Amino acid sequence: MRLSVMALLFAASVASAQDAEPSRTLTPGKGAELATARCVICHDAQHITRTKLSRGEWEFNIKNMIERGAPIAPNEIAPILEYLSTYYNRDVAAPAPTAAATGGDPVANLLNANACTACHQVDKRVVGPSFKEVAAKYAGDNTAVGKLVTKIRQGGSGVWGASPMPPNAAVADADLQQLVGWILQQK
Repeated sequence: MRLSVMALLFAASVASAQDAEPSRTLTPGKGAELATARCVICHDAQHITRTKLSRGEWEFNIKNMIERGAPIAPNEIAPILEYLSTYYNRDVAAPAPTAAATGGDPVANLLNANACTACHQVDKRVVGPSFKEVAAKYAGDNTAVGKLVTKIRQGGSGVWGASPMPPNAAVADADLQQLVGWILQQK
């Protein structure tokens, strides 16, 4: 009896050790950009990627988030629910990402994967400044890259208004450099 209990504990510890760290970005697929834009604005993507809920539980969570002030329009509920219940469902295995879902512009993929487009657009203000406004503000500033890297990593408020920018510490260094370089080219 004692040997079988030890064997079960060993098997459980091995299985636990093999569990991969939850992804820092949402799985590519139909609805991923919208889910990123609306959910990752408040939640770290890992909060979603490690969560496996039934369709009904996702629906309840979306309604709960809307009641708490999440900026989700009525016409966005169904696509977000479909996405979350397809890729993060404990009852049904997620489909493999398709080549079409994972392709595209690498900067656009980074902007979407890190929820940048939830608050920023190229040429218009949303919650924060447009990327063109940021590029104009830092034009000719030799320290712009460092300032923007710090701002993205640590977040902050007051420079562009009262809305705070949440910290984005999980963005990889190489991705951050690519994003900042791209932002500074928007004129």
